Amino acid sequence: MRAALLFLFVLSMCGRVPSAHAQILVTPNIEEICRAAPVATNRRTVVYIDIASINARKTEWGLTLLNRLELGPREPLTILAVNPSSFEVSVVFDSCFPTLTKSEIDEARSGRSTWDKMLRMDPVDQQRENLQTFDARLRNALDRVIAESSKFVPNKRRNILGAIAFDKNRFSERTALYRVIVCTDGVLADADLDGSGDVDRQVSFLSSKYPANFSGADVYVFGALDAGDKGLPLEVKEKVFAAFFLSNWAYLKSFSSSLPQQRGELFPPAKSWDGSFDGGGAQGAAKLVYSQSHGGSLSHAWVAFAVGRSLVYVPFEGDLHCEGEQCTLAATSSESVPLNSSSPYFRKGDRLLLKGKPEGSLEGILSSSVREVFKDGNNQEVKYNLKFPRL
Repeated sequence: MRAALLFLFVLSMCGRVPSAHAQILVTPNIEEICRAAPVATNRRTVVYIDIASINARKTEWGLTLLNRLELGPREPLTILAVNPSSFEVSVVFDSCFPTLTKSEIDEARSGRSTWDKMLRMDPVDQQRENLQTFDARLRNALDRVIAESSKFVPNKRRNILGAIAFDKNRFSERTALYRVIVCTDGVLADADLDGSGDVDRQVSFLSSKYPANFSGADVYVFGALDAGDKGLPLEVKEKVFAAFFLSNWAYLKSFSSSLPQQRGELFPPAKSWDGSFDGGGAQGAAKLVYSQSHGGSLSHAWVAFAVGRSLVYVPFEGDLHCEGEQCTLAATSSESVPLNSSSPYFRKGDRLLLKGKPEGSLEGILSSSVREVFKDGNNQEVKYNLKFPRL
């Protein structure tokens, strides 16, 4: 017996000693993977479920979340049950997606000793079991949301946007790219909220009463219904949601009855610069935030302008290319800001062009997509000079 044990010990010494990193990645403890493994993607997904808009008889919303989220390796996922009347927000699920990148699987396999191969599962097999555990926990969490919905007591206030705004402290990580998914039928009711369909008045009320900062989140709203709920038409709801999120530094990517198929790719950290702008006789502070996806395209890009006591957030889409010591960021604005305004500060299609060194300062201009002049009587073409020094 002692000889057999000695033989096994010798065999284990013949193999490579696994790294701590490799052992973390092949553990069946999902919490340990989320806590100790290195970051693979900087996107964080936050799901808000309006418990007033779901019930046990309709399960499409749950199947949608199970089938269309598309999470990246170890992407954090938080699911919250939201009471749109009391503004109570309850965490029902908070974990990461326990998968590895291909290079991590290769590293974990190459670091396995003979002893590990005898006593520990192969990384791919362990990952398969971890995903089954993750899926079971997620399904149980969605069942708890249904249980919460059965306790919902309606009253005069039903405001999913206000409830989400109260949860704004969740969006504080500077390098994160937030994806917000909201499951709701889109019904809004609140004291002093204009129900006539005047989008500007509704957004003004919501933004002033429920200010927030969503750190440039991409927002997807699904489950929205048309006026069959005796509320506002679907297109009016969409305008209200889009304008509310844009005024609070978030971009509504989709608003419909279903959730579009998502992407589960890796996202690098967001980069940010504090700088300044001047143009049209005005000047002030400005902030640039962006993140790149594959091929140089911008997966996430914003410029924030300090206008009076408030901030105006402008989303952009475009590309960043670097050759040697010269980088060029060329993008166009995705929306007019303020949204739905007849005389916006910035118009959809405005052109942003910045140049500078890699990881260095960026300077350039933001100009109108068509020739336009400031309303100051000097016939000065609309153009803002931007400077973002690298600290």
